[in-house]
Amino acid sequence: MADDPKKQGRDRKLASTQEHEVAYIMKAAGVTRQKALEAIREAGPSREKVMQYLGRK
Repeated sequence: MADDPKKQGRDRKLASTQEHEVAYIMKAAGVTRQKALEAIREAGPSREKVMQYLGRK
């Protein structure tokens, strides 16, 4: 992941356990921090797959 969250491109499609990434997933999916971290671990670094994972659970 890039150190600068304002960078765009391929980095934008990935999710990591960095705090700003977790916060985005929490807000976008309406889940707790624990659920967001679980989704990243289970679904991998693709933000699309993380959101799909959260939609199913």
